[in-house]
Amino acid sequence: MGAIKNIVSDFINSLKNSKRVLTGILTVLFMFAYEYFGLEEKGIARESVNNAVMTIVALILGDSIRSVNPEKVE
Repeated sequence: MGAIKNIVSDFINSLKNSKRVLTGILTVLFMFAYEYFGLEEKGIARESVNNAVMTIVALILGDSIRSVNPEKVE
């Protein structure tokens, strides 16, 4: 039982630090908000939402390759 707890704990810790999980969650949230609030009816195109998500994803992934903040230490 202890081994299973360790595996689950390690899995959850890896999810917390995963850039891919973060980008996936952001994508889902943006698309949910787009549909839920009916942003298309308010003049916001789906392509605009996709571009916003892509920009955020690029910033997150770019920061993991080369830090935006040079003081950042990992």
